[in-house]
Amino acid sequence: MILHQAADDHLAREFFARDYHDRGMLKWGGFYLSDHTSALAKMHAAEQVETRQPQQPLPELSQDLAAAWRAQRVVHLQLNIVDDNQTVATLDGVVAGVDADQIVLRLSSDQYRHLQLTEIRWMTTLTEQ
Repeated sequence: MILHQAADDHLAREFFARDYHDRGMLKWGGFYLSDHTSALAKMHAAEQVETRQPQQPLPELSQDLAAAWRAQRVVHLQLNIVDDNQTVATLDGVVAGVDADQIVLRLSSDQYRHLQLTEIRWMTTLTEQ
């Protein structure tokens, strides 16, 4: 067994000495682990920190969302959700439906999110759709 391992080590050393040509760090570019990509996402999110707005009164918020729904305008919402870094959660989309105490926000052509009005901290209208 020891003889076999010595032969394998010798073969590996010969391969790396004669045949293998290292290209440097270029080859590692595609080997990101999920931990690395999540750390990069957090780093980029930290660079784009948004100022936390005051809680908008519910009647005003309801009226603004209804107006955005009628005009089919894109809205930017700050939610009453804060992550570990005290960064406020945000959503952008078109108000697809309004009910007494909730809205449906269209995030993309096939993605929707149902929100209670109490989950929304503040809103602003971005652009016309």
